[in-house]
Amino acid sequence: MKLWSRGLGKQELKMDFMRYDIKREGQEIVISGRITDPVNWDFWIRFDEDDVPGLVRVAKNPNVIRLVFGHWFKKIFPFRRQRVVEEAVEEPVASAPESGGGASESE
Repeated sequence: MKLWSRGLGKQELKMDFMRYDIKREGQEIVISGRITDPVNWDFWIRFDEDDVPGLVRVAKNPNVIRLVFGHWFKKIFPFRRQRVVEEAVEEPVASAPESGGGASESE
């Protein structure tokens, strides 16, 4: 995940939620960790029940749903992912127009 704000200028902070701690403190869920690229910052994010409608709004967004299911689909069906990648690579080559110049296969 990338984080940006005007205060950062042109820099983006890279966040990896797989590496952060998630725990409950009272009525809040706290995500805490350290951003190491390009800075070395400790951070925390606190959610409480007032944040639930916003989180649900994000979770039901069609773009988020497609991203999540696309990721899961690739994990569940890795053989399908490979075939799609191979087809994507082969297709432009098969439909490429023949050029008049350049090296031929017989050279």
